[in-house]
Amino acid sequence: MIMELELTIEKLVSKGEGLARFDGKTFFVRDALPGETVVAEVTEQKSDFARAETVRVAVSSENRVKPACPYYGECGGCDLQHASSESQTSYKEEIVKENFRRIGAVDIDDPELGITLLPPASDQSWGYRSRVRFHVDLETGRCGFLGRKSSDLVDIHHCPILCDSLNRLLDEKRPLLLKAAQMRRASEGWQSRYRYVQVPAFAGDDKVSLSSTEVSVDVAEKTIWADSNVFFQSNRFLISQMVDFVKSYAVGSTVIDLFAGVGTFSAFVESPEVNVIAVERDSRCLALAQKNLTNTEFFTQKAEYWSKKRGKDPVDTVIVDPPRTGLDKQLVETISSWNPQVIIYMSCDSVTQARDIKRFGEHGYRVKVLQVFDLYPQTSHIESGVCMYRVQS
Repeated sequence: MIMELELTIEKLVSKGEGLARFDGKTFFVRDALPGETVVAEVTEQKSDFARAETVRVAVSSENRVKPACPYYGECGGCDLQHASSESQTSYKEEIVKENFRRIGAVDIDDPELGITLLPPASDQSWGYRSRVRFHVDLETGRCGFLGRKSSDLVDIHHCPILCDSLNRLLDEKRPLLLKAAQMRRASEGWQSRYRYVQVPAFAGDDKVSLSSTEVSVDVAEKTIWADSNVFFQSNRFLISQMVDFVKSYAVGSTVIDLFAGVGTFSAFVESPEVNVIAVERDSRCLALAQKNLTNTEFFTQKAEYWSKKRGKDPVDTVIVDPPRTGLDKQLVETISSWNPQVIIYMSCDSVTQARDIKRFGEHGYRVKVLQVFDLYPQTSHIESGVCMYRVQS
């Protein structure tokens, strides 16, 4: 039996879901915005919460818009197109602040804490994405992304958040994408276990990489090299602002860049006067980093393993940009034992970031600066940068 309820949305939370309360239970509602009253269909029931999907909007928010993409709701890539682009950034900032307050025990708005909240960084809301992972069905020639409510492939010929060169792969250059999928399936054994072949693509300034072919990107007048197989930020329009954040707060002559990737942050911190140590588990990333950097020392190891071997020699600044899982608890303790003046923490998940901030707080570090970067407009994904200082005893 389908259960529908009329719910009033209080706020947005992680994953872009609207939070509502009904009969003593918390509901997480998709496709709803703060201040709205919606009729929602319950899709999942737990003892202390439930999930639901909006069926009809009874009272609409002024920030609600008609989704621009015809695939919205069917494709699983975007989940915030029903909110105006202007409102999405402020919603995301509130989500980060709520996670910090609830999980990290840090109230960004408390004047007594003296935390600087920088204006959110945002740029164009469409056609921004230059890195993506396509799914390809070689039997039918379909290409696109997995569905929102299933693992079926949605055949897409134009995605409005992709840059032009990646969209051409979905349309007039589809044969090239199919050929890349054939090569991936032949060379990567694990791909044969799945119906759809995954093909990562990265658009450089002049050409697209569908393999280990290196392409260059201009970032704040520096040339950064990457390929489709390594991690690189998907929104090139905001990379320079993220770099500025890191540059602004890095101090001293010894800087450790953990989870360094291809060395994007290190490239703007290193100098003959600053000793930068870049640590990255992916050897391909560090091979590219060596091409991008000139005054940096490299280590190809997991940050957790390398940090244990390093000992407790002092360091001035530590930069961390971990995956969504955040930092290992032991790594937080090890970083704190180095007594850095500054810890700069870039994160794609403010839930794990808030958890780690609380752990750093147990070792005497306090948040002094926060900035939200709207790297993924039309989606609920959020990037946030934090600068922490050690409290002087």
